[in-house]
Amino acid sequence: MKDVILYNEKFYISKAMQKCKGTPQESITLSNEKNKPLKQLLSDVDSEFIEYIHKLGLHVKHTGITKNMQNSSITIITLKTTCFKVDFNDFFVKIAPLK
Repeated sequence: MKDVILYNEKFYISKAMQKCKGTPQESITLSNEKNKPLKQLLSDVDSEFIEYIHKLGLHVKHTGITKNMQNSSITIITLKTTCFKVDFNDFFVKIAPLK
């Protein structure tokens, strides 16, 4: 992409964990040989994880404006509220959405 600037990119992981009911769906497995915290692990593999969650469904909000023959736009992509089952072991993390 030409003339694109990434303004802000963040993963937010709730610290207020609550039990969710559901059946695990298609999972993603990420290598975690260095035992990193989940937030750091997801930041390290952000493109792989974003591709995975894209399949779950996203809310997309786009606004654009042209002023004095200059185009500018903002696109906000938000993951739908989803419960996940996260399994850790010494070498990997397995993440699966609950349905």
